[in-house]
Order: sequence, then structure tokens, then C-alpha cells
Amino acid sequence: MLMPLSVKRQPRQLTSADVVVVGGGLAALSAAISASDAGASVVLVNKGVTGQAGSSAKAAGILAAAFGDGDLHLRPVPDSPAKHAADTLAVGYHVGDPSLVRHVTDNARTAVRWLEDLGVLFSRADDGGYIQLNAPGNSCPRAVSALGGGKAIMDRLVAQARQRGIVILDRVIARQILLDQGRVAGVHIQGDSHAVIHSPAVILAAGGATGLFPSVSGDANNFGSSLMLGYDAGARLGNLEFIEFTLIYRVHGQILRIAGMAPFLSRGARLLNSAGDDLLAQHFPQTPAAQIGRAEILRMVEGEIRAGRAPVVLDCTGFSDSLWAEFEASQGSTTLDKIAAAGCDYRREMIEVLPAAHSVLAGLMIETSGKTSIDGLFAAGENATGIHGAGRLSGNGLTACVVMGQSAGTAAAGLSPAGKTPISAADQAALQTLSLPSSVTMPAPFATMLSGLRQIVGDSLGIIRNDADLKAAQQEFDAITVEIMAADDGSIAAFELGQMARLASLMTAAAIARTESRGVQFRLDHQSLAQGWARAQTLTKPRA
Repeated sequence: MLMPLSVKRQPRQLTSADVVVVGGGLAALSAAISASDAGASVVLVNKGVTGQAGSSAKAAGILAAAFGDGDLHLRPVPDSPAKHAADTLAVGYHVGDPSLVRHVTDNARTAVRWLEDLGVLFSRADDGGYIQLNAPGNSCPRAVSALGGGKAIMDRLVAQARQRGIVILDRVIARQILLDQGRVAGVHIQGDSHAVIHSPAVILAAGGATGLFPSVSGDANNFGSSLMLGYDAGARLGNLEFIEFTLIYRVHGQILRIAGMAPFLSRGARLLNSAGDDLLAQHFPQTPAAQIGRAEILRMVEGEIRAGRAPVVLDCTGFSDSLWAEFEASQGSTTLDKIAAAGCDYRREMIEVLPAAHSVLAGLMIETSGKTSIDGLFAAGENATGIHGAGRLSGNGLTACVVMGQSAGTAAAGLSPAGKTPISAADQAALQTLSLPSSVTMPAPFATMLSGLRQIVGDSLGIIRNDADLKAAQQEFDAITVEIMAADDGSIAAFELGQMARLASLMTAAAIARTESRGVQFRLDHQSLAQGWARAQTLTKPRA
């Protein structure tokens, strides 16, 4: 028997597909294309507009891969997937799963070439090799840059998905994973109405949960709902306490919600406080700037702000004309053009930076195939965990999206051995009628709840934490959950708010349990790193 639907309206039994992908970013499209190429019929369900919403299209387009080509000045450099893996585990404070890490680093170069085969262009030197950047935390130049950044990557993948006949269903959410005798049987979706897509395989790749925070670097509509879908289906969650922060810009008083650290620091920018102190030289005098981890930089900047030595600024005035030319050609549209549009002459002015939530490192525990602990349920991108541990190596975010998206898509397609399940034109048309109009806004009572929830998350689950604030926040999250349940009208807004509050409570409980400081998580009451905590915390939903 299928598990009962916990909704007020019975959904239509709409169609069947070999694979359903939930999400619309780089991981989701990589999974959908790979599943299609492996012979599966694919429906992609996305609450936003595929290729535009989410974080991927706003990313700088940097992928870490051990080509060893070197930067503009030193070519080539010694590098290897093993060295890439060692850096990944070190920046993740050795919480990452070594087998998953090696799977990603061993396949990183293939992933870049796969993107090239799909039409993505990367920055190359006169010798024909890649221009690789010194991204923070990497022990050598390793990051390749897609021309046009994340948007260019997404444009190419959306076009490739449509060429393959992948059914893209925008402005629709996944509401429940359906199970039959403990394995995936389909997914219940909601848009303008409710429907069920039957499938033996579902891939969750719908982005993370940075939308829980009041200040974010990317898409504020990533609410973490897919993590709770997997949790409610019985899959294991892990690393709930770890959040990756980054630096975003403030230009003439205007906050620009785009990530700001790797593209500048990888090219040699300095970080200065209000006294003009070179913070990287002051705090890390023996470490090349490109090798300083993200967590250390974020703690340092947060400390300067709390100590009253703000603003902290990026100083790029020493960049050469050739370096600016390379930067503008490879990532101008994703970073520099937006800074200039805000009124900043980035070649001559210093740029203020502020911490913001960049990625929630929690996710579903997976194998190298992307499989979770539930048969037929896969995860990739920010819906999966175990690769980044307690801190993400610069460049690994997009790399892991492609590698694990490919792995999950191929493995999921293998669950339909009888051949491709056709999706009729009539079924495709019926699916499209589910899409919500783009002008839908959240009702005022729910918007007030959302604002309050975000404020509590920002106050308690930021870079610097303490036990008292975390425990008080957990009580507030549980109270908000009850309030949302009482106001639940069956709408998407009520559903997503409930998912957010539940996830925030689980994240807070994990943060309370980890009695140490690791990664960006800094506990005022447990300031030391404890070797016994060099492991992931995992959680499975108790059976009713």
C-alpha cells in the first residue's frame, strides 16, 4: 500500500516516469540529463524557474578540478585528485566521508569536460590549458572559471535538457515522497492543484536551506523543504549543525546578495579593517592567502566587526591590468558588473564585505551513487551531505553538484530495466497546468512568521554561538511549528513554513549536541576543537 497523503485534498494520479528530479539548479539538471542519457524518461519538478531561480545561476561559475595547469604565472603545477581530496577533508575539518570525497575529486576533471561537451566555455591560457585560480583552502591553483559564470552554465544545461525531451515543470513543489513497502513509488506535487507522479526513483536536488537566514549570499527562497521530504520518508540526515558563510558586498550602503570571497581572494585581494590593518597578513602570517580556509576567514571578519573595527573591505587596487582583463572576461557578468551597477569603480575603490549564509552543509547521507538509506531515493547538490564536512573547499560546491548529479542520475535510471516509460503529450500538457503564476505572494500572516523565524535563526545559528541562545531558539522554533500547524490552510506557504521551522529545530538540536568549535561554528562556551567530534552527527525520523 502507498503511504497515506497528509494533505487536505486528494491528488490526481497524473502520470508515470522512470525518474523524477526535484530541483532546478546545477545538480538537478546534471542528474536529469544523465538519467535521460542513460535511457530514462525524466520529469523535473522545480518550485522556481529552472535555470534562473536558486543559487546556481547566481554563482561565480568556479569548479575545482585537479588538472594541474596552473594560474596565469606558474604553469604547470603539481596536482592530483588525491591532493584535491586531502585539501577537501582538511577544509572540512575531517568530518567528510573519505570515499565520497575521493569519488568527487576523482571525477572532477571528467565533470568539467562533460560541461564543455554540453557547450560550456572555460577560461583558458595561450598554451591551451585552463587558467586555474588560487581559490581559498586549495594548496595549489585548482579552480577553473566558466565564461559567463553560473548563468552561462545553467543556460547551456537548460537547453540540453529541453533537447532531450526532459519534462520541466516549473512553479510546482514536491510535497511528499510516496513509498510502497519501504521503497520509492512516486512523488506528490502541488502547484495550482495536487497531483501524483508515479516513479521508482526520485532524486532530491532542490538546493539547501539558506533561506532560513535573514542575510544570504544567494537565493533567499531555498527553504530546505527537500531535506525534510527525505527525512519524512525515513532517510538519514547528517551534519545539521554546519552552515557555511561567505562574504557579500555592501556598496554605497546597498547590500549585494552575491558571494564575494573566492573570486577576489583567489586573485590576490587583501582584507583590511577600518584601521587599515592587513587582516590576512596579521592573523595568518605564514600561510599564503589562497590556502586560508573559508571558516578561518569568516571567523576573523566576524571578530573584527564585533570588536568595532568595521568596515572590513576588499582591497583590489594592486591588481594588474592583465589580471583585471582575465577577471572581467571570465566572471564579469556574475560579480563585477553587479558591483559596477551599484556605483562602485571596483578597479579604484575598496569594497566593504559582510558575512552572510552561503550554504547549509546539512543533507541526506548518501553513497557514491547518490543513493540514500531509502531504496529509490537519491540526493545530490545541497540536498546531500558527506562531501564537504564542516567546511566547503572553494570550488567544490559546483564540482560536487555536477559529479553527484551525474552519479545519481545514472544510478536512478538503472532502476527501470524494462525500458523507457513514455510520457504522453497529453500528460505533459496536464503537468504544465499545475504551474502557479509568477506573481503569487506569501500572505501577510505567513510573511510575518517567516520574518520572525529568520531572525531567530540569524541570532542563534550564526558564526558565533552559545548554549543558552541555542536552547532558547529551539523552544521558539517548536512554538512557531505549533503556530504554523494551527494556521495551516493547505497552501504551499504554510507547508514550506512548517518545513522550515522543523528543520531549524533539528539544526539547533545538532548544534547544541556538538560541544566544541569546528568549521565556522564557533561556540563561546566550547571554544576548543575536540578530536572526538571529528565525525558526522546523523539523524533518522523516529517511527510513529
